[in-house]
Amino acid sequence: MRDADDSTFAAFETWRGESAMRAAAYDAVCAAHARTRALAEEAPLLSLRQQTLARTMLARRPSRMRWRVVATGAVLLAAAPLAAYGISAWTAPVAPPPAEIFRTGIGQQADVTLADGSIVTLDTATTLEVRVSEGMRRVRLDGQGWFKVKPASTPFEISAAGRTFVATAGEFNVRTDARRMRAFAADGTLKLVGADSSLALPAGRMIAVSGDDVTVRTPSNPGSFSGWRTGALQLDDVPLAEAVSEFNRYRRHPIRLADGRAGALRVSGAFRTTGSLAFVDALAVGFPVRVKRDDDAGIVISAR
Repeated sequence: MRDADDSTFAAFETWRGESAMRAAAYDAVCAAHARTRALAEEAPLLSLRQQTLARTMLARRPSRMRWRVVATGAVLLAAAPLAAYGISAWTAPVAPPPAEIFRTGIGQQADVTLADGSIVTLDTATTLEVRVSEGMRRVRLDGQGWFKVKPASTPFEISAAGRTFVATAGEFNVRTDARRMRAFAADGTLKLVGADSSLALPAGRMIAVSGDDVTVRTPSNPGSFSGWRTGALQLDDVPLAEAVSEFNRYRRHPIRLADGRAGALRVSGAFRTTGSLAFVDALAVGFPVRVKRDDDAGIVISAR
C-alpha cells in the first residue's frame, strides 16, 4: 500500500474496515511478510534467497509491461488484500544476489556446499566469497580450497590472487600464498583466463603463478600438494624454512627460525598437519639444529 495514492488507500481502508475477516486476512499477510524479512538472513535460507532474487531479475518484464501490470492491479485492489502485497513485490527494486562469506580459523577445515550442488573444502585460515545463483557461479578464494564442481552449462569461475580460473566440472585444488598462486587439476580441465589469452590445465597438471612467471608441470607426487584434505603433510626435499612455513599455517603460535643456515637445511618426511611437535622432535634428533622452547616465543630453531 505504500505506492497507492490517497484515494485508493482510503478506499482500501474502507473496504477492510467493513469486515473483521478481511482485516484479519490483511493482518496475517503483513505478519507473514514481517516474519519473512526477519528470516531473510538466516544461513539455511540465504542460498535459496539468492536463487529467488536471481530468478526475479531474469523474469522482470520490460518497463512498459510492468507498469501495465501495476495499473491493472490498482483497479482490482479492492478484490483481495493479497493484491496490495503483490503490487509491492512487483514494484520493489531487486538487488543483485548478495555474496556469502565463509571463513576457517587457524587449524580449522570445513566443507561448504554451494547452491548449485558444488562442494568446496576449505583449508586452514581460508576465506571464500560465494556468488552462486541462476546464471552465475562465481567464487573468490584467499587461502586453500578443494573444489568439487558440479557439472552445469554455466561456467564455474574461481578468482584467486588476481587470477581467474574457469571450469564446467571436475575437482581442483587452488591455493594462494603471499608470493604465488598454485592450482592442480585432479579431474576435469581448469582454464586460466586473462585479458589476452587463456591456458587450459588438463587433469594431472599443476600451474604455479608468481607475478608474470607462469609454470605448468606434472607433479610427481600430487599428494604433497593436496594431502592436507586428509590431514597429511608430505615434505619432499624442501628447505626447512618452507617446511616450517607449512606447519605454521596450522599453528596459533608459529615456529621461528633464528638464522638462515637453519632455514636452508633440506628435509623430507610425512607428518600430520597437527604434528608440528613431532616434526620438531625429529629435527632435534637428526639435524644439526638447536631447539628452544619458551612461553613467550614458542619454538625457536637455530643452526649449531
